[in-house]
Amino acid sequence: MDPEEILAQIRETERTMVREMMNQVEMPGSGIKDPSLAMYGRADLTEGYWRLLSDCQYDIEEGLRLLKAACQWHASVRPKIEALIPKVYAEKPGLFSLRHIGFDGEGRPILYHCFAQDHAVDADWTVDAVVAHSVHILESCGRCSRHKEGEERGMTVKLIIDCSGFTAAPFQSHDTLTKLHQTLMLIYPNVLECITVVNYTQEARIVWSSIVDLLDDSLQGKVKFCPVREMEEHIGAMSHDVLNWLQTEIKENSRSPLTTSQRQFWKAPAGCEHDPRGSHKFIADFLGKKPLPPGFQHHPGIMYGN
Repeated sequence: MDPEEILAQIRETERTMVREMMNQVEMPGSGIKDPSLAMYGRADLTEGYWRLLSDCQYDIEEGLRLLKAACQWHASVRPKIEALIPKVYAEKPGLFSLRHIGFDGEGRPILYHCFAQDHAVDADWTVDAVVAHSVHILESCGRCSRHKEGEERGMTVKLIIDCSGFTAAPFQSHDTLTKLHQTLMLIYPNVLECITVVNYTQEARIVWSSIVDLLDDSLQGKVKFCPVREMEEHIGAMSHDVLNWLQTEIKENSRSPLTTSQRQFWKAPAGCEHDPRGSHKFIADFLGKKPLPPGFQHHPGIMYGN
C-alpha cells in the first residue's frame, strides 16, 4: 500500500470514528455536545484523533482505542472529579497554585505554579484533587485560547514551575504520579508545549531524577531547568506585561515569609501593588469583566474562595 492509500485509509477511519465518538459524548438529555471537546482545537474530535495517533506512532487501531477511552473519560469520569471542585475550594481556596496568568506572543496560554503558594497538606494531595484542578484550568485555557487568526492547530500551553518553597511530599507516591500522568496524557495529548523550571534546588533535582522515568520521552524532552534570567529564551516571545509579571511574581515568591497578598494569590490585592492572579492585561480581559468571556473559568480559589 502506497503512502497516499494509507493516508486515505486513516482519513476514512477518522471520519467514521469521529462521528461515532461524537454521538457517544452528547450530554445526557440535552443534545448538546460535551463542551470539553473544544480542548482538541475544533468543534469535533479530528484534532484529538490526530494528536493521539501521533502519540502511538500512527497505529490506527491503537489511536482509535485511545480516542474512545478519552471520550468515555470526558463523558463519565470528568463530571465526577469536577464535582470535587466546589467542596474542596470553598474550604481551601489556595489548595493548588497552578493558574492561567496570560498569553505568549502567539496567543498560547501561559500557566504558572509555585510550591510556596500551595496550601495543600499531605492528606489533601490526592490524585483526584490534582486531576480535577488541572482539568479545570486546562478546559478554561482551551476555551479562551487566542491563536493567530486562521492558524489550524490544537491548543497548546506553556507551563512555568517555580520551585520556591519546594517540598518532596507530593512526589513520594509514584502510584499517584503514574495515574496523574497517564490520565492527563490520554485526555490532553501533546497539550504541554514546554515546561520551564526555575528556582530549582538540589532537592528538586533529586526528585526529578527519581520520577523522570515515569514520564514518556516526548514529555521529558519538553522540560527545561533554567535560571530566571534565561526563562524568556526557553518560553519564547511574550509581551512586556507578561514578562514583567512573571519576573515580579517569581521575585515575590522567593521571599520568606510570603506577604499576605502572595499567600492569598487568588484574591485581588489592596491598593496598586502587584496582582498575583495574573498579568495586567489578563486581569483586565478575563478577571475584571462581567460577564466573563464564554467558557472562561477562574482558578477555583477565585470562584469559590472569595
